[in-house]
Amino acid sequence: MNQSIGSEMRNDSLHSDETAPVDQAGRLVVLDVLRGVAVLGILLMNIQSFGLVSSQYANPKALGDPPPVDWLVWLVNHVVADEKFISMLTILFGAGLLLMARTSRDSVAGFERLFRRRMGWLLVFGLLHGLLIWPGDILAAYAVCGLIVMRYRHLEPLTLVTISAVLFAAVMVLWMLISAIILFALPGETIQSLSGKYWTPSSDVIGEEVARHTHGWVAAFGDRAVNAVGAQVWMLLTDRIWRMTAMMFLGMALLKVGFLSGSWRMRHYQIVAGLGLLIGVPVIMSGVWFNEALDWDFRHSIFLGRIANHWGSVAICMAWLALIIMMVKADALGRVRRALEAVGSMAMTNYLGQSLICGAIFYGFGLGLFSALGHLQLLGVVLLIWAFQIVFSLIWRRLVGRGPFETAWRRLSQPARSG
Repeated sequence: MNQSIGSEMRNDSLHSDETAPVDQAGRLVVLDVLRGVAVLGILLMNIQSFGLVSSQYANPKALGDPPPVDWLVWLVNHVVADEKFISMLTILFGAGLLLMARTSRDSVAGFERLFRRRMGWLLVFGLLHGLLIWPGDILAAYAVCGLIVMRYRHLEPLTLVTISAVLFAAVMVLWMLISAIILFALPGETIQSLSGKYWTPSSDVIGEEVARHTHGWVAAFGDRAVNAVGAQVWMLLTDRIWRMTAMMFLGMALLKVGFLSGSWRMRHYQIVAGLGLLIGVPVIMSGVWFNEALDWDFRHSIFLGRIANHWGSVAICMAWLALIIMMVKADALGRVRRALEAVGSMAMTNYLGQSLICGAIFYGFGLGLFSALGHLQLLGVVLLIWAFQIVFSLIWRRLVGRGPFETAWRRLSQPARSG
């Protein structure tokens, strides 16, 4: 089969009454702006994993009732950011896969070989990132899910959306099954032990975690690596392989129908944004009410308590996408658009850069501020990192071009030339 991918794939865009803007390299500007928002936005949640005791990420009352201001910051983050920006970034990963296929000058088989190499090196980056710096890495999961999704890029948009919805529902069913085991099959002593380790930790558990991340950083490398592998496998099986694959399928569908390229009419984006907020916010708040009513009980909240945000996050994510695309189409971002575009064109560099910066702030090889700051203070750190990454991205893009990690990934993925 010798035809190029570009001729193999057809443009399935709907409502395309405008041409999406592209830069000099042929990149869709709106996709880079969206990536910029997504990679900056995920720091709102990731910094909690870097700076707080691990139980606090899922349970805001793991250490007791937080101060009112910290509770408010957590609540706003939960509604607007938790699972929203990682969903956005994953949707854009799926769209990027399809765009690579469409613009490739290689044969179908040649493109797939190159893509497998890219995913192989992405897996390496992700494993190194997860083992050496931060166990919450998403790149390894992206590599696994990307290889799955690649084989189904030819499907029609409706089929892709249907598969995405089925996979999303499968996560809910899985969480319900695990919750049933916790509620009805596990002995009380086991539940208490799990809760004391992962949900409402004792002072001893907290002290050990703080030590692993601060003054015991070097000595605890082996423990952190083992924990990182366990965390990655657990998250992949119970969440990421389902949810990320679903979002990648959705991303391909949204690109095929022209939504992500900015070619829908403005009123259609307004409808998506409005419906996303009207559906998403009440659904997510119902999940908060559920957890509050049960006093964040481990047996109910650890999985059942996440289901509302699981579904509501898709609605809020779609609202974010529609709102940003509208602002790009209306040229309402001004200079901010150029900044977001620069950040988004170096998404991998900025994502890994956030880990390096946060590691230097919170872990033992740096300032060692792990578990020393509250939610409001962490928000201030986020704003400082955002400012740095925007300035860095603008300067690097102007002087060098492609980001350093993007360059390394591209070069390593190229097949070796004989002779």
